[in-house]
Amino acid sequence: MIQERKITLEVSDVQEALNEASRQWKLPVEDLHAEILSTERDGFLGLFGSRKIRVEVTADARQDIMSRGMEFVDAVLRLMDFDAHSAMSETERNMIDIQGEDAADYVVGRYGDALKGMEYIVNLALRDPKTEPRIKIDSCGYRERRTKSLERLAEATARQAVKYGRPVRLDPMASWERWVIHTTLKSRNDVTTESVGETPNRKVVVIPKFEPEEVRMPGPATMRVRAQRERTERLNARNAPPSRSYPPRRRSRRDRPRRDDTGSTEQE
Repeated sequence: MIQERKITLEVSDVQEALNEASRQWKLPVEDLHAEILSTERDGFLGLFGSRKIRVEVTADARQDIMSRGMEFVDAVLRLMDFDAHSAMSETERNMIDIQGEDAADYVVGRYGDALKGMEYIVNLALRDPKTEPRIKIDSCGYRERRTKSLERLAEATARQAVKYGRPVRLDPMASWERWVIHTTLKSRNDVTTESVGETPNRKVVVIPKFEPEEVRMPGPATMRVRAQRERTERLNARNAPPSRSYPPRRRSRRDRPRRDDTGSTEQE
């Protein structure tokens, strides 16, 4: 298990220690804990001069990984020579927000690929899945815009699946993007969703679950089902065993009556 991050400082009061730790770790002061270890005074025999205290400041496991995540992101941005830096998100916990002139274009990338790649690397390098929460990374409000786009995509895909009566597979997505699709379509009663494949190629499949005969307007899916049903009925009728009711037996010549010379008929 990863230990809490700790730092020991000699300061004049506890608040100074908290502020210094907050500055170094880029964490809010309210997420830190301070403990006084000792108190001493400078000057002659400790009777005069300013008072100094030794304070130990700690951050819990969640805040520790966020601090290390921001340090990691800043190091990557410097190596790539981007004019951008990391900061704690003000809207969501466990999220790092990348800000700066290059954040909107280069950091996000096409369809968010660069941002997803950085989030994947950060969690792979720093996170212990058993004890630490997953780090999320955003830049210039990209996740909010992407969420709205995914909601529209989910509804359009559901309509397509219902119209044609077959499952529709979406492109591979990150876990939080798949979650948006599942959540958006959860309340619908005509489709269901499931995730298939392995990361990073895991994708969502939207599956129709209506019965075609319940559809008021017969669309292509209903017509295909009806045609298949008719073909099945014809095939079953063709392969069915013969009926037990037979037509009347044709009479043989022995059974026919014989006419005599007078015109009357008699049986042999």
